Amino acid sequence: MLERNRVVGQRIARVMCAASGLMEVPVVDDPAELHKVLSKRPLLLGCDAADLDLALEWAAERYPTLNLMVWTSGNVASVLRAALGEARLSNVMGWPTFESMPRPWEIALSVKRLLNPLAAPPRLSDMLSWGATIVKWRPRSSDERDRAVSEVSHWAERAGAPTRIAERLGELAHELLMNAMYGAPIDRRGRPRYSHDRKQSLTLEENEIPTLRLGTDGERIALQAHDPFGRLRRHDVFEGITRGLSAREVSGGPDDQVLDTSRGGAGLGMLKIYSAGAVLLVDVTPRSSTLVTSFYDLDVNPREFRSLPASVHFFERQAALAEPVEQSER
Repeated sequence: MLERNRVVGQRIARVMCAASGLMEVPVVDDPAELHKVLSKRPLLLGCDAADLDLALEWAAERYPTLNLMVWTSGNVASVLRAALGEARLSNVMGWPTFESMPRPWEIALSVKRLLNPLAAPPRLSDMLSWGATIVKWRPRSSDERDRAVSEVSHWAERAGAPTRIAERLGELAHELLMNAMYGAPIDRRGRPRYSHDRKQSLTLEENEIPTLRLGTDGERIALQAHDPFGRLRRHDVFEGITRGLSAREVSGGPDDQVLDTSRGGAGLGMLKIYSAGAVLLVDVTPRSSTLVTSFYDLDVNPREFRSLPASVHFFERQAALAEPVEQSER
């Protein structure tokens, strides 16, 4: 790990060490010293965005096995654009300036998933504190989708979210379910079944029904959508977010007033999903499962939230060796 602040570096290293099964995690604060502590086939390098250019150069030219994990308390957009061009950078962590280090659970999750890419994704309850409550929906029709969206706002407010945030989580639920119900299903020939008309009313087949979960532990609210198709791709995630951010920068407007229609408006949809929370997790088993999870921090003032850097993580499992994903929370 490369971190200029030695105290922060040691804190992050302890989390990485614990998550890796107590593997050695060398820490340096000088880029000139980094090469001396790296093995011939390093698995993972964590660093601040200030050293991203060096990390990208080493990943491209010296270490083909190296995955990258980057944190920043500044402009995330530049890191996301770099991730769009480098497939080994799929874990970008926004570091809230009021915290002493990047979120430990994010670091641990990234390390575990990168070191064991065939492992099943953690259940939603595993990513919240012990004692969390999980609410689940399986909407089959357009009407059931709308009821689920309404209930998400209701339960989010019951969990302590301000009214405007509860409404925003309802909007996020709608976006996630629209993608899972209209965009994900395909027929036996691999052709999209419903994406040609997202305004149509529909009733899904049993094997097409998505699952929506809301979880809260009193500190965070998490919203997760699961579909059984596994069609979301890494490029779609990072390209959609960066394109949406670019459109927002040009317009100077808020998220919900930015629409890039050059490729079906996907930039807006992915940006809305990304911007709705503090941390976005995307976990895909190709042709089998897509999990999209957004976390919102209940202790952060809504005004302050809009200025904080948000995280995004993309994980992909090998479908041939992975078992189907289904979570067991009630």
